[in-house]
Amino acid sequence: MKISSQKLLNYCLNIYNRYKETIVFGYILLFFSKIFKALYKTRLYLYKKNIVKTIKLPAYVISVGNITSGGTGKTPITIEIAKYFINKNYKVAILSRGYQKTTNSRGVILVSDGVDILTDFEDCGDEPYLIAKKVPQALVLSGKNRVESAKAAIKLGAEVLILDDGFQYIKLSRNENILMLDSYNPFDNNHLLPRGKLRENLDSIKRATAIIMSNTDRNKPNENIVRTINHHAPNVPILKTGYRIKELVGINTKRIIPIENAKELNVLAISGIGNPISFIDLLKMNSINVISSIDFPDHYNYEYVDIVKMLNEAKKHKVEDIITTEKDSLKVEELCQAAPVNFWYTKLEVIYEPDFFENLLVNSKILEKIKKN
Repeated sequence: MKISSQKLLNYCLNIYNRYKETIVFGYILLFFSKIFKALYKTRLYLYKKNIVKTIKLPAYVISVGNITSGGTGKTPITIEIAKYFINKNYKVAILSRGYQKTTNSRGVILVSDGVDILTDFEDCGDEPYLIAKKVPQALVLSGKNRVESAKAAIKLGAEVLILDDGFQYIKLSRNENILMLDSYNPFDNNHLLPRGKLRENLDSIKRATAIIMSNTDRNKPNENIVRTINHHAPNVPILKTGYRIKELVGINTKRIIPIENAKELNVLAISGIGNPISFIDLLKMNSINVISSIDFPDHYNYEYVDIVKMLNEAKKHKVEDIITTEKDSLKVEELCQAAPVNFWYTKLEVIYEPDFFENLLVNSKILEKIKKN
């Protein structure tokens, strides 16, 4: 039976989280981390020596990614960047790998042609489907080979290409290499997978053209984190972002509750994201009482048995409202329609400074050359 890379990653993370405090198991994980390091260093060397070619395409390419496994807020920033360029009348395409597809679809999938959504999340993955819903004017393509996705997007007229989770995808040359770091735990324990959560050594920070610290509205990065960033990338701009809940949107009800009317609501919080703690903190910051919570693996595909588990937990705590993220809502919607409690998702807004994009997109002048050609 074939296991997806995301399922394998989730499996490794579950083992790591369960046994990371065990000394003997830690040494075993460290051994495999050294193997992982050797493999990824070899890969970087092959690209550096041009043995494996990096492909440059006639478009303005922006990568948004991270150096840890798990959520750092890449997708919301990808959406904001896309909206920024669409408002400037550029044709934008967003390229996603499409993690946790439940079908065996291969090749490049056109999720949205900038007018209509042409597939569903089972075929393309939850994140590209959500992006297509949030940015209906953008082309959205899903596929493991982002070079082929990029070529297809250019044929459809795209001038700006945005790679969602593209920091390690060095096969495609980019003009902006934006690195996302979660202010809660940007480097975990400083070890590579599977001993820690790092995908690369910290010196890879130097490849970034700009760095975004996410969740800074709830957790301020300490001086050691900033010092580490400046050590590896002394002249790279560091920007901060946060999130605000605008409203609660009903999943099995047509109601919408403005966040100011949701104060003191008693809820069960569920999520299948990389950083569930940040989701719970956001709810609490908005005076929502999280009575209990259930965390699922990132990109989790819910089944009816999971809904039953949620309902039992809600009944146990006498809770009548279950809140999840917008990404998770896509996968629980059909399962929870007959539930005896209210299911909601949080509609978020990204918070950033007025000059955010000017400081973020340090090489945007390349667009003028692309336009002339």
